[in-house]
Amino acid sequence: MDAAVARDQAQKTEVNTSKKQQQTVPATSVGQDQQDKQQQVAPRKLLLILHGKRIEDDQVRDAIKQLKEEGHEVVVRVTWDSGDVDQFVREAVELWDSQRYDTLVAGGGDGTLNELVAALLKHDAPRHISIAQLPLGTANDLASASGISLAPLEALRLALDPSTIHPIDVALVNGEVFMNLATAGPVSEVSSKGMSDALKKLLGPAAVAVAGFRQLFITGLKPIRGVRLTLPTSPDCRHDSYSPDQQQVSRMSGDLLVLAAGQARQMGRMLNVCPDALLDDGLLDFTLLFGSPGRQAASLASDVLSLGLSKAQGGMQLLRLPWLVVEADQDLKCNRDGEPSLPANKLVFEVLPRRIQLHLPDSRLLLEGQAAAAEDAAAGPAKQRQRWWRKLRKQAMRTGHKPRPRLLLDLWGAQQPPGRLSRLLPGLRRALGRTLLWGALLTVGFAAGLQAQQLLPRAAAVHEEL
Repeated sequence: MDAAVARDQAQKTEVNTSKKQQQTVPATSVGQDQQDKQQQVAPRKLLLILHGKRIEDDQVRDAIKQLKEEGHEVVVRVTWDSGDVDQFVREAVELWDSQRYDTLVAGGGDGTLNELVAALLKHDAPRHISIAQLPLGTANDLASASGISLAPLEALRLALDPSTIHPIDVALVNGEVFMNLATAGPVSEVSSKGMSDALKKLLGPAAVAVAGFRQLFITGLKPIRGVRLTLPTSPDCRHDSYSPDQQQVSRMSGDLLVLAAGQARQMGRMLNVCPDALLDDGLLDFTLLFGSPGRQAASLASDVLSLGLSKAQGGMQLLRLPWLVVEADQDLKCNRDGEPSLPANKLVFEVLPRRIQLHLPDSRLLLEGQAAAAEDAAAGPAKQRQRWWRKLRKQAMRTGHKPRPRLLLDLWGAQQPPGRLSRLLPGLRRALGRTLLWGALLTVGFAAGLQAQQLLPRAAAVHEEL
């Protein structure tokens, strides 16, 4: 026993000493330290499940080649048909003792990551298996909000670093996984699925906005009438075993226009639909709007005029709950990170706390990151505001409602991803090269036409003389 206590004390002393050494590192040496860390990472083995549409991406190929030259092993599996991700994950889990991959990487958008996580749950994979994302989709909302780089080499280096692994929650709607946002009701019909790949490449995440405007002004958004919501009033209450007689739940009803459930925050890389969502708090953030678009617009305009932009909410309600049941007399359409689900007249939103291990560059979407930010802000008069805010948050947890004095401003505070320029430059270079080539061809053709126009009269005169 004494030996064990001594060993624990020695370990604590070593950890404290290392923390002090890290705190005394000069700021000018941070970049050099990161480069040294990349060079000192022990060889690791990645299984990259790559979306079939991204196999011709030169940056992905160059990143894989670079990692292999550094001594790492990168095994690539390319999806072709529906269900390939499930098959690759099943094979990896069954052969884990012999293959022993360090990390499974989802090379694609949020939908590819969803498939990977769903397969891990389906095949009861060990919880110590870590996953990472190589963001190659249209919007890459989860990667953008959490700070994962769009540059393939940087994203894969993150997957190689075991110190970046964090346990995070898994969100479900009717048992189907979503890692960023799920929407229900009329807003769930807004998707970039109907657009061509060329248009999505041209517009990027703006394709979602274009689809939204098309839905709003051409098709129209009509609220679903008589929607009923059931939400818990205590943290111990479960959606499959509550008793209404014991007042464990409360009810809401109305004509539903917008319902967004957030495991993370962003949609289309432009809006923080759930601006306070965290990945490891065991809760889902919900944003609700009831009524017609015209009524909501009038309410928002009235709030802006009377309260100002910083306090206007326009009828929007924010909830933070472990689960939510949505019922209607008609089928409700649902969209999980851009992937449509089967319509149903009952939707059950729930969360599996800290179920998977995900590589993240920092703690901005984690509880520890929020706690550190709150400690930095707690000084002088700001400390009093923080105490007032904590009181409101505790009240929100009891009632399910969450007040937001700066809601509209926070909705537009979307995080833009690093590495975006490195992804854009090759495409811009190719577009510029094609433009210059076509311009040169047109110039040569125009000059040849002018020359021919000048030579034709001479040729005609010579012909007449002959």
